[in-house]
Amino acid sequence: MNHIELISEIDNPPPETHFMEAFTQIILDKIGADHWQMGLVVTDDDGIRKFNRRWRNIDKATDVLSFVQDEGETIPSMPGMPKEAGDVIISLETVARNAGEWNNSYDEELRRVIIHGILHLSGQDHPGDDYGKGMLKLQEELLAETGSILKDI
Repeated sequence: MNHIELISEIDNPPPETHFMEAFTQIILDKIGADHWQMGLVVTDDDGIRKFNRRWRNIDKATDVLSFVQDEGETIPSMPGMPKEAGDVIISLETVARNAGEWNNSYDEELRRVIIHGILHLSGQDHPGDDYGKGMLKLQEELLAETGSILKDI
């Protein structure tokens, strides 16, 4: 069983945030992640810009950031304790803007960034933007296999 902590840094978070935890669990199941503990943080452009500036020295907003808990160091696993996977931080403002720019639905872009962040937490990376192989190919396959987060809104 996975534990997902949904953290909103936005006053009056939009209704879709209530469905993000369940969608995250679906993706974790699909990639075989079991007994994970992770954070899913929703914020706005100002919020993600602060994370990006502090941790990556990039002073701009982005759609998603992943902070892997054990990146660069080996953390021993304790029997019966969950894997501290890390945190996925999402700017809902950038997701909405990207959806419009790329002519995708907001729902599709939101699902895409959740999947993208989780795949990074699982140790995957994409050295380029080739959607025909590796992590980005898996991302798009998982996206195609999943239904709308917003169907019940």
